[in-house]
Amino acid sequence: MAQVQEIWNKLNPRERLTATGALVVVAAWILGIVARGFGVGSIGLLGAVAVLVVLYLKYANPSMQWPVAVPLITLGIAAIVALFAVLTLVDYLGYLDFIGILGIIALALYVIGALLMAWGAWQEYQVEKPALPNMSASSASSAPPAAAPPATSAPPEEAPTAPPAAPAETPASETPRSSSSSSGDKT
Repeated sequence: MAQVQEIWNKLNPRERLTATGALVVVAAWILGIVARGFGVGSIGLLGAVAVLVVLYLKYANPSMQWPVAVPLITLGIAAIVALFAVLTLVDYLGYLDFIGILGIIALALYVIGALLMAWGAWQEYQVEKPALPNMSASSASSAPPAAAPPATSAPPEEAPTAPPAAPAETPASETPRSSSSSSGDKT
């Protein structure tokens, strides 16, 4: 428990907001099990646990190499959880009479926790502004060709080239005929 408290003290306020939202989602899932026999939003539970694990690993193992920036990871997970929470709320609006007061509280906590988690992750992303990863298939083919270094020696002598020939001009009295007539030959 001391290690968890130590990690919690290392979190900045935005990460604490994200972690608090994740903990509220976990509590809502547990309350949903008590209320109805199954949790509200199992995908939300998985996402909340994933966010907590990412934040824990960020400070427990600071030398860990992440594939992308941590704020981008937490924002992606939190956005998916928030989307599913809102969809779950819309889905259960017709059944509020049948789920009981504990089910309504669990649903409300799930939505509030997911939105809180997404808001904290969004704020952290805005502060950090990590560079988005390059997800192109091959970065070598999309890179522009390297410029040739400037020549330091005198260029070899070139043969003089003739100026390009001027195009022949048509007299103003002679206009080209349109080939759009459908009658064929005119004589």
